[in-house]
Amino acid sequence: MRRATRLLTGLALGASLLAGLPAVAQTLRIGMQSPPSTLDPHWLLNLSNTGALRNIYDTLVARDASMALQPGLAESWRVVDDTTWEFRLRPGVKFHDGSPLTSADVAASFQRVPNVPGNPNPYTIYLAGVTGVEVIDDLTFRIRTSGPTPILPTNLTQIFIVPRSVADLGNPEFNSGRAAIGTGPFRLGNWQTNSPLVLRRNETWWGGSVPWETVSFTPIPNDAARVGALLAGDVDFVNNVPLQDTGRIQGDRRFALFAGPSIYAVNIYPDVERDDAPGIEAGGRNPMKDVRVRRAMSLALNREGIARTIMEGFADPTDQPVPPFIFGAIADRPVPAANLDAARALLNEAGWGQGFGVNLFCSPNRTPRICQAIAAAWTRIGIRTTVEVVPQATFLPRRNRRDYGVFVTVFGSLTGETSYLIGSQLHRPRIVPGLGALNFTGAGTPEMDALIQRARGTLDDTDRARQLASLVKTASDDALIIGVGVLRSVNAGTASLTFQARADEEVQAIEIRPR
Repeated sequence: MRRATRLLTGLALGASLLAGLPAVAQTLRIGMQSPPSTLDPHWLLNLSNTGALRNIYDTLVARDASMALQPGLAESWRVVDDTTWEFRLRPGVKFHDGSPLTSADVAASFQRVPNVPGNPNPYTIYLAGVTGVEVIDDLTFRIRTSGPTPILPTNLTQIFIVPRSVADLGNPEFNSGRAAIGTGPFRLGNWQTNSPLVLRRNETWWGGSVPWETVSFTPIPNDAARVGALLAGDVDFVNNVPLQDTGRIQGDRRFALFAGPSIYAVNIYPDVERDDAPGIEAGGRNPMKDVRVRRAMSLALNREGIARTIMEGFADPTDQPVPPFIFGAIADRPVPAANLDAARALLNEAGWGQGFGVNLFCSPNRTPRICQAIAAAWTRIGIRTTVEVVPQATFLPRRNRRDYGVFVTVFGSLTGETSYLIGSQLHRPRIVPGLGALNFTGAGTPEMDALIQRARGTLDDTDRARQLASLVKTASDDALIIGVGVLRSVNAGTASLTFQARADEEVQAIEIRPR
C-alpha cells in the first residue's frame, strides 16, 4: 500500500510557490459557464459548486492540476492500523474570522456532511466507511473506519473544513454569507444566486502570498457571450471554451488557450431495473434490461467520429465510463468501432429486431450535440430516438426522482480513482451508508456489491487497481454505463496570464497568475 501508508510531511502545496510574489493590488475577472448555486461547502456536490468554493474553503488533502495528492490543511498522515488513520494539522492556520484551525473543527465538519437537511446531492460518498473522528489534541486527530479504507486521503480532497462555530448552521446561513467562513486564499466579498461571486484576498492564507486583491466569478452561461466577453476585454479569463472558438482564440496574440486532459466523461445511463422506465416505448417493457440490447446500443456508436468531428479533437473516445488514465481504469482497452450490422443482430437475437422507441434525456452541459449523434446512431439500428435537453435547474432533481429511462450526462471521477464512480453508481443504494448514492439506473447485485466493497477495502495498490479494473470491465462489457468519450479541459485568458488546465476542470484563482 505504497500510496496509502506513506507519511507525507514537509511537502509544500504547489500554490505556496506564490510566496515570493508581491501582494499586488489587482483584480481578476473570470467568466464562468455555470455559477455556484450555494456557498455551503457540503451542499449539492457538482463541479460548479466545488470549483468555486475551493477558492474559499480548504480540504485536509489537496490535489495538483494532474490530480496527484498534496498536503492541504493536514501536513501529514499515516495508517495506525487497519481501521485507524492519524492526521496532523498545519500549525498556525486561521479561518477568515481569525479563529485557529483545530482538530475539533475537523470533527465538526465531518459530523455536518451527512446531516445537511434536504441535500439533493450530498458529499457522503467521500465519508463512506468513516465511523468517527477522535480528537487527540488541537493539531492531531484520528479517523476511525469500519474497515481498511485505503482511499481515505483521496476522498478527503472533497471534504471542506469549516469552523465548529458554524457547523450546526444550515444551508440558508451559508448562502447569506454569515457562515461562509473558510481557510482558503480568498474570503467572501458578496454573492447572490446567479450573480457574480466576488472574493477578497485572504492576507493571512497559510499557502503564501495571494496575487489578486479581488476576484470576481461572473456567470455567463451562453457560450458565445462568454467568449465575446473575453474578446471585448470585459473579463480576463473564461472556462469551457466552445470548441468552435478555439481556433480563433489560438490565432489572436492577445489571448492564450489553456487546455489539457480532463477527468470528465460523457456517459449514457440506461435503466436496467424497471419495466416502466420513463421515455421507453416498448409496449410496457424495458428492452434495456437485456444486456444484448445495451451492447447493441453501445456498438452503434461512432465514438471516434464523435471525438474528432463533434468535439473537434477536444475529446478522447472510450467505452469505459471513466478516463482510461486514472487509477483502476483499463489503460489499454481498445475503443470498439461502430458496427451497425452486429448491433442489429444483437437486437434481433434479443427479440427486438422490430425496434422500439426511446426518449433520450440529456444534460444541457456539453452534451446536446453528442446526444444528437447518439440518437442518429440508435435510429439507424431501429431504436427510434428523440432527444430532450433538460434545463440545468431541473436536470438533477428529475434524475434524483428517476424520471429518466435513459439519460446522458457528464460525470467526473473527482477523486482520480475509479472507486468513486463504481461505489456511487454501480453499488446498490441503501445497503452501505454512502455507497450507491448516485445509482439512478437500478444497476447492481449482491455479488457486485461484495466485489466493490472488497476492492475499496484492499490496502495493496496493485491488487486494488486490478480489482477496480475488473469492475470497470464488467460495467463496460455489459454496458451498465455506456461510455462515449472523455472530454478535455479548455480555458482561455489574456496573454498576460499563465494557467495550467486542471484535470478536474476547476478554476482556482490562486493558480491563475500574471506572467
